[in-house]
Amino acid sequence: MIRPATSSGRKTADGVICARPCLLKAVILEGDGTNACNVIIYDNATTNSGNVIAKLLIQASGPQCIVFSESHGVEALNGLYADVTGTGAAYIVHYSSE
Repeated sequence: MIRPATSSGRKTADGVICARPCLLKAVILEGDGTNACNVIIYDNATTNSGNVIAKLLIQASGPQCIVFSESHGVEALNGLYADVTGTGAAYIVHYSSE
């Protein structure tokens, strides 16, 4: 069964994306075109610890946007937490509830 995805909306700070079991479908990381940035997605409902299930990196003066996409989803047993670093970084997470 295909489950529709929910979007976190565009975010620029660390935070809880989903506080229950879910499937990670996609992550979009935007840079500012000058500075390095990254976003790490954890299988955790409250903080940046536990299993890393996705990590996107943009090097300084690299592309302004990169995308991770998994059509079947990556299982997150505890929820999703995003940790973002870098000047001008923003991200969007798409996920489906189980």
